[in-house]
Amino acid sequence: MKLNTENTYFLFNTDVKDGLKKVARYKHTTLTNLLEEGARMVIHRESMKMKEDMSDLNVIKSMVRH
Repeated sequence: MKLNTENTYFLFNTDVKDGLKKVARYKHTTLTNLLEEGARMVIHRESMKMKEDMSDLNVIKSMVRH
C-alpha cells in the first residue's frame, strides 16, 4: 500500500529538535508521526477559529443589514 506522502524539510534550532526527539521517544513514535500529529492538532484548532470568525462575521453582516 502506497501512502500519500510528500517530503518536507524543516530547520529547527537544536533545542527544539532535541525536545521533539525526547517527546517522540517517550511516546514510542517517530519524529515524523509526532510532527504530523501536532500539525493535525494545529489544523483542527485553526479551522475551528476560522469557522468561529466566519460565524461572527455573518452575525455582524446580519446586524448591519437590519
